[in-house]
Amino acid sequence: MTTTTTSARPAQSKRRYDAQAMWQKDKDHFIHPFTDFSQFHDKGCDLITDSDGIYVEDAHGNRFIDGIAGLWCVNVGHGRAEIGQAMAEQATRMAYFSTFNNLSNAPAAELAAKLAELAPAHLNHVFYSCGGSAANDATIRLVHYYFNRLGKPNKKRILSRNNAYHGTTYLAATLTGIESNNWDFDTLDHLVTHLSEANLYRRRSC
Repeated sequence: MTTTTTSARPAQSKRRYDAQAMWQKDKDHFIHPFTDFSQFHDKGCDLITDSDGIYVEDAHGNRFIDGIAGLWCVNVGHGRAEIGQAMAEQATRMAYFSTFNNLSNAPAAELAAKLAELAPAHLNHVFYSCGGSAANDATIRLVHYYFNRLGKPNKKRILSRNNAYHGTTYLAATLTGIESNNWDFDTLDHLVTHLSEANLYRRRSC
């Protein structure tokens, strides 16, 4: 992230935190992914407490440009009032309803139709997931099921790239070709083969 001096939204809209107390709560109770715990015990984390557009603010009032958009998922910016209002209206009407078996709900059906409208013509069905890791797991499970139904139960091997990132659930972590991500973790190596990455910058001279 890069520091910036651009002015923030009005201070009265922000919730004030006891920075030290919040830092201690985070350090004592929150297990962070992708964290160097040899340093975390002493240093804890940098706590972000507020956001506005492309900017975020930490517990000490320092502002930064959120260069990676949260974790690549806040591409429209933080603090979008119209999105928050739509979420609030839906939550007060119906926050959740299962789509298992022969059940569905109106927002899921409407969004599926809109995504199908925006996608190329031959892509007209939507399967929802909670995030990228789960989406990759679900995709491979469906591919395996497809070949099982075709009478090809041994067609299971998935090709991935060295240094590719595909997630942190069990199978998605195996797909991920970053060796340090899986140090001392079990992986499903009988399902995945890693190939060299498409890295023209570091390829060997011909």
